[in-house]
Amino acid sequence: MGISLSAEAATGSHTAYGVEQHHHGKKPQSIKSHIPPKDDALLKKLANDTGGITYDELRTAYLQAEKKQSIIDAMNRPGEAKPWYQYRKIFIVPKRINEGREFLKTNRAIFKKAENTYHVEPEIVAAIIGVETYYGANMGNYRVLDALYTLGFHYPKRAEYFSREFANYVKLAKQQGWKHNDIKGSYAGAMGMGQFMPWSYMKWAVDFNADGHKNLFRDRYDAIGSVANYFHEHEWKHGEPVTSKVKVTSPAKVEALLSGDTKPNTTVGELRKKGVIISERYGNAVKCRLFRFQTENGWDYYIGFHNFYVITRYNKSPLYAMAVYDLSREITKPAAAPQKKPVKKPDSRKKDKVHPKHR
Repeated sequence: MGISLSAEAATGSHTAYGVEQHHHGKKPQSIKSHIPPKDDALLKKLANDTGGITYDELRTAYLQAEKKQSIIDAMNRPGEAKPWYQYRKIFIVPKRINEGREFLKTNRAIFKKAENTYHVEPEIVAAIIGVETYYGANMGNYRVLDALYTLGFHYPKRAEYFSREFANYVKLAKQQGWKHNDIKGSYAGAMGMGQFMPWSYMKWAVDFNADGHKNLFRDRYDAIGSVANYFHEHEWKHGEPVTSKVKVTSPAKVEALLSGDTKPNTTVGELRKKGVIISERYGNAVKCRLFRFQTENGWDYYIGFHNFYVITRYNKSPLYAMAVYDLSREITKPAAAPQKKPVKKPDSRKKDKVHPKHR
């Protein structure tokens, strides 16, 4: 879904929809007057493929959008390129943990309703929102139109995907009554507390409090319900394990299993045959996938189960999935009791001083 490390503190004045009001009722001015033939042809194709929008609507959005080099620069240095021991320190910190506990507590009724409806544990949903946007505090400061235009028309290696999302955003804005230039999000064009891309917003966002709107920016009912719905639709299994640390005795025997996508590609039993030491609580038939995470002193190995794979459907990085899981565990632990300052005992060797007046 969203690029969690891109979220910046939102600035400007926002309405209940996370919309910055700066046009004061005036129609946004086009900043370009010409569309290159190649891009024009693509806009016509996108209008035909997307449905629900016209070529003229896409053309208008295109002319309003600006290319931002900072967005391309951000795409070229993703946080997921860091080693695990550095990546983890970004998310598993006291402030994010404490605020996660408070987020769960404050929204207990919403999380309970979401769990009953979608069968996803509250701490998983909260951890997703915590990793993505610091529980809604940092939803991004890039104009979504600029992000998707920049990546869809000026970033060749991902242009096919982001040009489709550019069209989806124009369609979504039309559905929601947004002005193209007003919505802000991540440098990848993800929006709201859970950082949904436009297509995901249209497909999985829910009006969880039945107020007639799907508002993932400021409505915690909709934001929490939508993340839970996403996991439900991707077949999260309530109460089942996510991952487990293991010991690899012969790294060469399992090297081939470490490549490829994040889907379970083996079984606990097969890994045991290759010398992997796994907790006895997991039977040989359980499907899993082996991962390794770089520490400051070497590598830690884990097996990811079906639910780990589901987290990677939200963001394909195993580092991301592990950070979400670790944060989910931390925010469910009781907060440590504040340490009392030791009381300084009087030194019995010292005699009390007596004021001369009282001698």
